Amino acid sequence: MRPFPLIVSFVLATGCASVFDAPYIDLSASLDAPEIMGEAVVEVVPPELDPAMLPAVVEKQHYDDLWLRLKAGLSVPEMDRDPKVLQAARRFAQDRYLERTSARGADYLFYVVEEVDRRQLPMELALVPFVESGYTLEAKSQAEAHGAWQFIEKTGRTYELDIDRFRDERRSLIASTRAALDYLSDLYRMFGSWPLAMAAYNCGEKRIQAEIDRARARGVKQPGFNDLAAVLPVETREYVPRILALRRLIANPAEYRLSLPAIRNEPRHSVVEIRRDIDLDLVIRLSGLSPAAFSALNPSIKAPVILGGYKTQLLLPHDAALRLSLGMGTYAGPWVSWRAIRITRPASPGEIARRNSVPLKRLLFANPLPDGQLYMPGSTLLIPLKSHELGTADVLSGGVQGPVAMGQCGAEPCVMSRTGTSVPRLAN
Repeated sequence: MRPFPLIVSFVLATGCASVFDAPYIDLSASLDAPEIMGEAVVEVVPPELDPAMLPAVVEKQHYDDLWLRLKAGLSVPEMDRDPKVLQAARRFAQDRYLERTSARGADYLFYVVEEVDRRQLPMELALVPFVESGYTLEAKSQAEAHGAWQFIEKTGRTYELDIDRFRDERRSLIASTRAALDYLSDLYRMFGSWPLAMAAYNCGEKRIQAEIDRARARGVKQPGFNDLAAVLPVETREYVPRILALRRLIANPAEYRLSLPAIRNEPRHSVVEIRRDIDLDLVIRLSGLSPAAFSALNPSIKAPVILGGYKTQLLLPHDAALRLSLGMGTYAGPWVSWRAIRITRPASPGEIARRNSVPLKRLLFANPLPDGQLYMPGSTLLIPLKSHELGTADVLSGGVQGPVAMGQCGAEPCVMSRTGTSVPRLAN
């Protein structure tokens, strides 16, 4: 059977208020339709070149163990013998910090190492989440920094992390790793030093630049981290030595009598991109994971429905990713059981629940609000569809688009693992 493109234009829900003074309007959440492909498919084969004209191919050394790969990529020797780095390394070794956090971060470390390696950045950057959050995706600080890389909202938005009613990409390993490596790369270009880039990641580039300017005014021609450390916040003063202390432990485990837990140098997960509106419960059911297992890998999802227009990327075990792709390719039931409304004047949860004949408890479950507060204009709420409304959005959608993971296999939805191999959807 000849493959064909699957194009979607999907509406979350439509409907009319029962009275004219309703404090909300219904929204339609339509997907950004992919570019429509023509009938003909032309395969362009490049001409053969003389081997002498081809660029030299440098084969990377393969490591069975992820720690060995990480160790080979360490390239920030500054401060390696610094007393504060040595002191932090001894403390980490005594507390078995790396062993404990590695057990939790083992699910995520390969992805980060792979991204650091792909960008040809120092492997020390893969150690930043150990210090920031202990490699915990759900981590939240008193300063409202979230995720493994601990982004505050302002910096997250600057680096194109979506934070809204439906998701908080600071808690997505995929999105936050991209943003963090972008940010650290910008900081390195700004300061020309990885320890200074790390310091700026912690306390802000404006503070580091101000202290560099003051140091130069004192006659320091090329200020480094130690030239600034005494005047930096205490947290930053300790932050950079802690990252570089972990570097020492990984580079010299025998010196510290460490036994790092074995982590195979291979992907544990596939990245699956969702391109149609779908209930979160349905995604979990089709993937075959428990809600707890799904949430542990994807704590960025905040709503009971995923909007296809957002092209949300999920981190899933390979078998679960394949089950989801196959399941979405053959699923014939209703895709969503919610509709979206936007508040146009202040309204209480009780009023919204009455107007939509929805139990108040269920409304508040999907749209949390502190006691005594009102939903304010501009807020987007999710309202459960009634049984007779289920499936109406599928009629309006005009088609079904399955998930696409980091690319597309021809015109078929597919699952693509981090090794680059792909498994097309099995159809007909």
